[in-house]
Amino acid sequence: MPYATNSLDGVRTYFEEWAGEGPPVLVYTGLGDPLEDAQDNPLVRALAADHRILFADHRGQGQSDKPHDPASYALTTRVADAVAVMDRLGIERTHFLGFSWGARLGFAVGEHAADRVLSLALCGNQPYAWEQEWPFVPMLTKALDAAQPGGMSAFLGTLETVSGNSLDDITRRRVLANDPMALGAAWRSALAEGPISADLSAWKIPCLIYMAVGEDMFANAQRAAHEISTARFLALDGHTHMSAPYEVEQVLPAIRALFARSKP
Repeated sequence: MPYATNSLDGVRTYFEEWAGEGPPVLVYTGLGDPLEDAQDNPLVRALAADHRILFADHRGQGQSDKPHDPASYALTTRVADAVAVMDRLGIERTHFLGFSWGARLGFAVGEHAADRVLSLALCGNQPYAWEQEWPFVPMLTKALDAAQPGGMSAFLGTLETVSGNSLDDITRRRVLANDPMALGAAWRSALAEGPISADLSAWKIPCLIYMAVGEDMFANAQRAAHEISTARFLALDGHTHMSAPYEVEQVLPAIRALFARSKP
């Protein structure tokens, strides 16, 4: 099985690739989502027509190693996971496409490994500290706390009860396959990490930041795009946090334009 080993702590990241023609694109999914979720994504499939697509499981998810210590999920350490995948494949620089939790990681890559990315396309997250008044923060915390003694079924039950939404069967199956201790450690680390960058205005990486209109993090994502002079912001009407990663009609042209101005 293909693994890349983090030189900082020896944790292994599981990855796969679609070896198409064109520049590489490293794709990361959301919290609790395995890389298969990205492989099913119609936006990613459209990009695969003329790009080499790299998929990686976050540490703590999928087939990657799953440490239970929150200290293992420091952003700089998680950035080193992404760099390890690139090094393992002999890739000097890549485009980065991140959804939700993966977009948060993408912002960290932009801060700590800017020389390894050609561009950042980031959906559904922001680079500032997590704000407790966002309803999803205590909701997710409560669900993950329930999962520590009760497993991922308790996580799902709490999440669906608090949110009032039911997950589809495929998503449910993938969520249930997670390690609750690892996800809980990752989330506790995230809550304590604070802002990713002290000065986004110093960034020179071409960026596309996009998000569903009405999301709790919408204003922060828009603010980040304003602070990064090389960023464009795309607001998606009629979408939610769950559906925005799968939008193709509006997003694909924007990503292609991003890639065109950041060629190797």
